[in-house]
Amino acid sequence: YQSKIDAEKLIEAARAELDGEPFKIFVLGLLCGLRKREIDLLTWAQVDFAKAVIRIERTQFFAPKSEDSVGEVDLDPELLALLRSWKDEASGVFVIESNRPARHEASQANYRCQQHFETLYAWLRKQGVTARKPLHELRKELGALLASKHGIFAAQSVLRHAQISTTAAYYADKKQRITAGLGPLL
Repeated sequence: YQSKIDAEKLIEAARAELDGEPFKIFVLGLLCGLRKREIDLLTWAQVDFAKAVIRIERTQFFAPKSEDSVGEVDLDPELLALLRSWKDEASGVFVIESNRPARHEASQANYRCQQHFETLYAWLRKQGVTARKPLHELRKELGALLASKHGIFAAQSVLRHAQISTTAAYYADKKQRITAGLGPLL
């Protein structure tokens, strides 16, 4: 993965230009690294406000990609507050509101929130995110940021990859200069 995203600028632009469900999807993609299906079918019961985590687990609507995909995603205090405000306005069991019902028998290509995803994709493309899967690009960017700041094992944990080789090969990018720091001794 080679980052083409300035996450801080993108978040700033999203706060100014996006609202409603596309903004929620953006936040869950970039700040939590959730997969498209995880976002589409995320229920309020999976948001643990007391522990400040989102639990990715089997629900009546959702089956995780694999057992390794099951886990908890820690939430920043600011994101937790945002989620609280969204919950106060929620009209149903899902974090992302949609008029389309969850269809258990449907293929993976059927998303409740497809219209909201498409709105977000159009906005992301205007921001220069040209990847074939723009939402997944946000997940990759989070992986790169985590790997640079906290190490590859932290990125693997948050992204819930079974193999660290997956994280290293497809989600990590060198975001900062790395040297041994011995230059001053010369």
